[in-house]
Amino acid sequence: MNTINVAIIGSNGFIGSHLTAKLLQNKNCNLYLFGRSDKSVFNTDVNYKQIDLQNNSQNSLYFKDIDVVYYLASETIPANSWANPLVDIEKNLIPFLNFAECLSKLQIKKIIYLSSAGTVYGTTNQKVNEEFNKNPFSPYGITKLAIENFLVYYKTKYNINFDVFRISNVYGQGQDTSKGLGMINTFLEKIIKNEKIKIFGDGFNLRNYIYVKDVAELLSLSLSNNISTSEVYNLSSNDSLTINEIVALIKTTVSEKVDVEYEEIRKSDNTAIDLDNTKLLKTFPNFNFTPINKGITETYKFIQQQVLQQSKKH
Repeated sequence: MNTINVAIIGSNGFIGSHLTAKLLQNKNCNLYLFGRSDKSVFNTDVNYKQIDLQNNSQNSLYFKDIDVVYYLASETIPANSWANPLVDIEKNLIPFLNFAECLSKLQIKKIIYLSSAGTVYGTTNQKVNEEFNKNPFSPYGITKLAIENFLVYYKTKYNINFDVFRISNVYGQGQDTSKGLGMINTFLEKIIKNEKIKIFGDGFNLRNYIYVKDVAELLSLSLSNNISTSEVYNLSSNDSLTINEIVALIKTTVSEKVDVEYEEIRKSDNTAIDLDNTKLLKTFPNFNFTPINKGITETYKFIQQQVLQQSKKH
Protein backbone atom coordinates (compact mmCIF):
# COMPACT_ATOMS: atom_id res chain seq x y z
CA MET A 1 0.00 0.00 0.00
CA ASN A 2 1.29 3.47 -0.92
CA THR A 3 1.70 6.11 1.76
CA ILE A 4 -1.40 8.28 2.13
CA ASN A 5 -1.78 11.76 3.65
CA VAL A 6 -4.76 11.76 6.02
CA ALA A 7 -6.31 14.65 7.97
CA ILE A 8 -8.68 14.33 10.93
CA ILE A 9 -10.91 17.33 11.67
CA GLY A 10 -11.95 17.00 15.31
CA SER A 11 -8.99 14.87 16.39
CA ASN A 12 -9.34 15.89 20.06
CA GLY A 13 -12.98 14.80 20.29
CA PHE A 14 -14.41 11.58 21.70
CA ILE A 15 -14.42 9.61 18.44
CA GLY A 16 -11.61 11.66 16.88
CA SER A 17 -9.13 10.85 19.66
CA HIS A 18 -9.85 7.10 19.42
CA LEU A 19 -9.52 7.25 15.61
CA THR A 20 -6.25 9.19 15.95
CA ALA A 21 -4.85 6.58 18.34
CA LYS A 22 -5.78 3.86 15.83
CA LEU A 23 -4.31 5.61 12.78
CA LEU A 24 -1.08 6.53 14.59
CA GLN A 25 -0.35 2.78 14.42
CA ASN A 26 -0.71 2.77 10.61
CA LYS A 27 2.77 3.10 9.07
CA ASN A 28 1.29 3.78 5.62
CA CYS A 29 -0.55 6.84 6.91
CA ASN A 30 0.91 10.35 7.30
CA LEU A 31 -1.45 11.85 9.86
CA TYR A 32 -2.36 15.54 10.13
CA LEU A 33 -4.53 16.49 13.10
CA PHE A 34 -6.86 19.48 13.42
CA GLY A 35 -9.18 20.81 16.12
CA ARG A 36 -10.59 23.86 17.86
CA SER A 37 -8.14 23.74 20.79
CA ASP A 38 -4.70 25.32 20.62
CA LYS A 39 -2.99 21.96 21.24
CA SER A 40 -3.51 18.26 20.72
CA VAL A 41 -4.52 15.83 23.47
CA PHE A 42 -1.72 13.64 22.10
CA ASN A 43 2.00 14.16 22.56
CA THR A 44 3.98 16.98 20.98
CA ASP A 45 5.33 14.71 18.23
CA VAL A 46 2.02 14.69 16.36
CA ASN A 47 1.34 17.12 13.51
CA TYR A 48 -1.46 19.22 15.00
CA LYS A 49 -2.93 22.61 14.07
CA GLN A 50 -5.78 24.68 15.43
CA ILE A 51 -8.29 25.18 12.62
CA ASP A 52 -10.88 27.75 11.60
CA LEU A 53 -13.06 25.93 9.04
CA GLN A 54 -13.98 29.25 7.42
CA ASN A 55 -10.42 30.52 6.92
CA ASN A 56 -10.00 29.35 3.32
CA SER A 57 -6.63 30.99 2.65
CA GLN A 58 -5.06 29.25 5.63
CA ASN A 59 -6.81 25.92 4.96
CA SER A 60 -5.64 25.96 1.34
CA LEU A 61 -2.10 25.72 2.71
CA TYR A 62 -2.94 23.17 5.42
CA PHE A 63 -4.70 20.77 3.02
CA LYS A 64 -2.81 21.20 -0.26
CA ASP A 65 -1.12 17.78 0.02
CA ILE A 66 -3.91 15.88 1.82
CA ASP A 67 -5.50 12.85 0.12
CA VAL A 68 -8.28 11.94 2.58
CA VAL A 69 -10.12 14.04 5.18
CA TYR A 70 -12.06 12.60 8.12
CA TYR A 71 -14.65 15.24 8.93
CA LEU A 72 -15.76 14.67 12.54
CA ALA A 73 -16.54 18.28 13.47
CA SER A 74 -19.95 18.96 15.03
CA GLU A 75 -20.95 21.85 17.26
CA THR A 76 -24.46 20.79 18.30
CA ILE A 77 -26.55 17.96 19.70
CA PRO A 78 -30.19 17.11 18.84
CA ALA A 79 -31.54 18.77 22.00
CA ASN A 80 -29.95 22.20 21.56
CA SER A 81 -30.63 22.42 17.83
CA TRP A 82 -34.26 21.50 18.58
CA ALA A 83 -34.49 24.66 20.69
CA ASN A 84 -32.77 26.81 18.06
CA PRO A 85 -32.57 25.43 14.49
CA LEU A 86 -30.44 28.35 13.28
CA VAL A 87 -27.59 27.12 15.47
CA ASP A 88 -27.19 24.01 13.29
CA ILE A 89 -27.09 26.06 10.09
CA GLU A 90 -24.62 28.60 11.46
CA LYS A 91 -22.33 26.22 13.35
CA ASN A 92 -22.43 23.07 11.22
CA LEU A 93 -23.76 23.56 7.69
CA ILE A 94 -22.13 26.87 6.75
CA PRO A 95 -18.66 25.97 8.12
CA PHE A 96 -18.81 22.62 6.28
CA LEU A 97 -19.75 24.32 2.98
CA ASN A 98 -16.97 26.88 3.34
CA PHE A 99 -14.48 24.13 4.05
CA ALA A 100 -15.73 21.93 1.20
CA GLU A 101 -15.44 24.87 -1.22
CA CYS A 102 -11.83 25.26 -0.13
CA LEU A 103 -11.14 21.52 -0.64
CA SER A 104 -12.76 21.60 -4.09
CA LYS A 105 -9.82 23.69 -5.36
CA LEU A 106 -7.22 21.25 -4.02
CA GLN A 107 -6.25 17.64 -4.80
CA ILE A 108 -8.45 16.02 -2.11
CA LYS A 109 -9.55 12.52 -3.18
CA LYS A 110 -12.07 11.64 -0.47
CA ILE A 111 -14.02 13.06 2.48
CA ILE A 112 -15.10 10.62 5.20
CA TYR A 113 -18.08 12.11 7.00
CA LEU A 114 -19.71 11.09 10.27
CA SER A 115 -23.48 11.42 9.96
CA SER A 116 -26.23 10.39 12.40
CA ALA A 117 -28.26 7.20 12.01
CA GLY A 118 -30.46 8.10 14.95
CA THR A 119 -31.73 11.30 13.32
CA VAL A 120 -31.50 11.16 9.49
CA TYR A 121 -34.06 8.34 9.13
CA GLY A 122 -36.57 9.74 11.61
CA THR A 123 -38.77 7.37 13.60
CA THR A 124 -39.10 3.91 12.02
CA ASN A 125 -40.97 0.72 12.87
CA GLN A 126 -38.76 -1.72 10.96
CA LYS A 127 -35.10 -2.49 10.32
CA VAL A 128 -33.62 0.19 8.06
CA ASN A 129 -30.82 -0.11 5.55
CA GLU A 130 -28.98 2.75 3.83
CA GLU A 131 -31.61 3.05 1.06
CA PHE A 132 -34.51 3.48 3.48
CA ASN A 133 -36.54 6.71 3.34
CA LYS A 134 -34.94 9.61 5.18
CA ASN A 135 -37.46 11.59 7.25
CA PRO A 136 -35.48 13.62 9.79
CA PHE A 137 -37.72 15.61 12.12
CA SER A 138 -35.00 17.40 14.15
CA PRO A 139 -32.84 20.29 12.85
CA TYR A 140 -29.81 18.19 13.80
CA GLY A 141 -30.83 15.33 11.48
CA ILE A 142 -32.02 17.71 8.74
CA THR A 143 -28.58 19.37 8.71
CA LYS A 144 -26.71 16.04 8.75
CA LEU A 145 -28.73 14.88 5.75
CA ALA A 146 -28.16 18.20 3.98
CA ILE A 147 -24.39 17.73 4.36
CA GLU A 148 -24.71 14.19 2.99
CA ASN A 149 -26.52 15.63 -0.05
CA PHE A 150 -23.87 18.31 -0.49
CA LEU A 151 -21.23 15.57 -0.55
CA VAL A 152 -23.07 14.14 -3.57
CA TYR A 153 -22.92 17.63 -5.12
CA TYR A 154 -19.13 17.89 -4.58
CA LYS A 155 -18.69 14.39 -5.97
CA THR A 156 -20.71 15.30 -9.08
CA LYS A 157 -19.12 18.71 -9.64
CA TYR A 158 -15.51 18.17 -8.53
CA ASN A 159 -15.13 14.37 -8.37
CA ILE A 160 -14.36 14.38 -4.64
CA ASN A 161 -15.37 10.96 -3.38
CA PHE A 162 -16.91 10.36 0.02
CA ASP A 163 -17.75 7.73 2.59
CA VAL A 164 -20.69 8.60 4.85
CA PHE A 165 -20.96 6.68 8.11
CA ARG A 166 -24.37 7.06 9.73
CA ILE A 167 -23.39 6.30 13.28
CA SER A 168 -25.61 4.88 16.02
CA ASN A 169 -25.30 5.67 19.76
CA VAL A 170 -21.64 5.57 20.75
CA TYR A 171 -20.36 4.83 24.25
CA GLY A 172 -16.95 4.15 25.76
CA GLN A 173 -13.87 5.63 27.38
CA GLY A 174 -13.43 9.39 27.33
CA GLN A 175 -16.89 10.64 26.34
CA ASP A 176 -17.74 14.16 27.56
CA THR A 177 -21.29 13.75 28.87
CA SER A 178 -21.55 17.43 29.90
CA LYS A 179 -22.61 18.18 26.31
CA GLY A 180 -25.78 16.11 26.78
CA LEU A 181 -24.77 13.12 24.66
CA GLY A 182 -23.91 9.56 25.68
CA MET A 183 -26.67 7.75 27.54
CA ILE A 184 -24.64 4.74 28.68
CA ASN A 185 -21.74 6.89 29.92
CA THR A 186 -24.15 9.30 31.62
CA PHE A 187 -25.93 6.45 33.42
CA LEU A 188 -22.63 4.92 34.58
CA GLU A 189 -21.30 8.26 35.85
CA LYS A 190 -24.45 8.95 37.85
CA ILE A 191 -24.57 5.42 39.30
CA ILE A 192 -20.92 5.63 40.43
CA LYS A 193 -21.70 8.99 42.09
CA ASN A 194 -24.82 7.48 43.74
CA GLU A 195 -27.14 9.76 41.79
CA LYS A 196 -30.50 8.88 40.20
CA ILE A 197 -30.53 8.11 36.50
CA LYS A 198 -33.30 9.75 34.47
CA ILE A 199 -35.15 8.06 31.63
CA PHE A 200 -37.28 10.25 29.40
CA GLY A 201 -40.45 8.34 28.49
CA ASP A 202 -41.29 4.74 29.39
CA GLY A 203 -37.83 3.32 28.62
CA PHE A 204 -39.00 1.37 25.57
CA ASN A 205 -37.22 3.67 23.10
CA LEU A 206 -35.28 1.35 20.77
CA ARG A 207 -31.75 2.34 19.77
CA ASN A 208 -28.54 0.77 18.53
CA TYR A 209 -25.39 1.02 20.65
CA ILE A 210 -21.78 0.76 19.48
CA TYR A 211 -18.47 0.79 21.39
CA VAL A 212 -16.16 3.68 20.52
CA LYS A 213 -13.14 1.44 19.86
CA ASP A 214 -15.21 -0.47 17.29
CA VAL A 215 -16.14 2.86 15.67
CA ALA A 216 -12.47 3.88 15.45
CA GLU A 217 -11.50 0.51 13.96
CA LEU A 218 -14.26 0.61 11.33
CA LEU A 219 -13.51 4.22 10.39
CA SER A 220 -9.83 3.35 10.01
CA LEU A 221 -10.76 0.48 7.68
CA SER A 222 -12.27 3.05 5.33
CA LEU A 223 -8.71 3.77 4.16
CA SER A 224 -8.54 0.23 2.78
CA ASN A 225 -11.64 0.94 0.68
CA ASN A 226 -11.19 1.96 -2.94
CA ILE A 227 -10.40 5.67 -2.73
CA SER A 228 -12.14 6.27 -6.06
CA THR A 229 -15.57 5.10 -4.83
CA SER A 230 -18.26 6.73 -2.71
CA GLU A 231 -20.37 4.77 -0.22
CA VAL A 232 -22.89 5.26 2.58
CA TYR A 233 -22.93 2.91 5.60
CA ASN A 234 -24.95 2.41 8.74
CA LEU A 235 -22.16 2.37 11.33
CA SER A 236 -23.98 0.24 13.86
CA SER A 237 -23.44 -2.93 15.87
CA ASN A 238 -25.74 -5.93 16.26
CA ASP A 239 -27.01 -4.50 19.56
CA SER A 240 -30.40 -2.79 19.20
CA LEU A 241 -31.87 -2.52 22.69
CA THR A 242 -34.47 -0.54 24.60
CA ILE A 243 -33.31 1.84 27.32
CA ASN A 244 -34.82 -0.50 29.92
CA GLU A 245 -32.73 -3.37 28.52
CA ILE A 246 -29.60 -1.20 28.76
CA VAL A 247 -30.40 -0.45 32.42
CA ALA A 248 -30.85 -4.17 33.09
CA LEU A 249 -27.42 -4.84 31.51
CA ILE A 250 -25.83 -2.08 33.59
CA LYS A 251 -27.32 -3.58 36.77
CA THR A 252 -25.42 -6.82 36.07
CA THR A 253 -22.17 -4.86 35.71
CA VAL A 254 -22.05 -2.30 38.53
CA SER A 255 -21.69 -2.92 42.26
CA GLU A 256 -23.62 0.23 43.21
CA LYS A 257 -27.37 0.54 43.64
CA VAL A 258 -29.21 1.66 40.48
CA ASP A 259 -31.93 4.24 41.20
CA VAL A 260 -34.13 5.01 38.15
CA GLU A 261 -36.50 7.94 37.68
CA TYR A 262 -38.84 8.19 34.69
CA GLU A 263 -39.67 11.63 33.26
CA GLU A 264 -41.86 12.96 30.49
CA ILE A 265 -40.61 12.07 27.01
CA ARG A 266 -38.77 14.80 25.05
CA LYS A 267 -40.09 15.72 21.60
CA SER A 268 -36.53 15.86 20.25
CA ASP A 269 -35.93 12.15 21.06
CA ASN A 270 -36.39 9.45 18.42
CA THR A 271 -38.64 6.72 19.84
CA ALA A 272 -37.45 3.89 17.58
CA ILE A 273 -34.56 3.22 15.21
CA ASP A 274 -33.38 -0.29 14.32
CA LEU A 275 -30.42 -0.28 11.93
CA ASP A 276 -29.42 -2.85 9.33
CA ASN A 277 -25.59 -3.13 9.21
CA THR A 278 -25.46 -5.80 6.45
CA LYS A 279 -23.63 -3.52 4.00
CA LEU A 280 -20.99 -2.58 6.59
CA LEU A 281 -20.28 -6.22 7.44
CA LYS A 282 -20.14 -7.22 3.77
CA THR A 283 -17.51 -4.52 3.19
CA PHE A 284 -15.48 -5.44 6.29
CA PRO A 285 -16.22 -9.19 6.66
CA ASN A 286 -13.43 -9.90 9.16
CA PHE A 287 -14.64 -7.36 11.70
CA ASN A 288 -15.99 -8.54 15.07
CA PHE A 289 -17.94 -6.22 17.37
CA THR A 290 -17.10 -5.89 21.04
CA PRO A 291 -19.91 -7.61 23.03
CA ILE A 292 -21.99 -4.90 24.69
CA ASN A 293 -21.59 -6.35 28.18
CA LYS A 294 -17.80 -6.25 27.75
CA GLY A 295 -17.92 -2.70 26.37
CA ILE A 296 -20.07 -1.51 29.28
CA THR A 297 -17.73 -3.21 31.78
CA GLU A 298 -14.64 -1.53 30.26
CA THR A 299 -16.39 1.84 30.24
CA TYR A 300 -17.52 1.37 33.85
CA LYS A 301 -13.93 0.62 34.99
CA PHE A 302 -12.63 3.69 33.13
CA ILE A 303 -15.23 6.04 34.65
CA GLN A 304 -14.61 4.58 38.11
CA GLN A 305 -10.93 5.52 37.77
CA GLN A 306 -11.85 9.02 36.55
CA VAL A 307 -14.25 9.65 39.45
CA LEU A 308 -11.65 8.33 41.93
CA GLN A 309 -8.98 10.67 40.53
CA GLN A 310 -11.38 13.64 40.69
CA SER A 311 -12.27 12.89 44.31
CA LYS A 312 -8.55 12.79 45.24
CA LYS A 313 -8.07 16.26 43.73
CA HIS A 314 -10.81 17.73 45.92
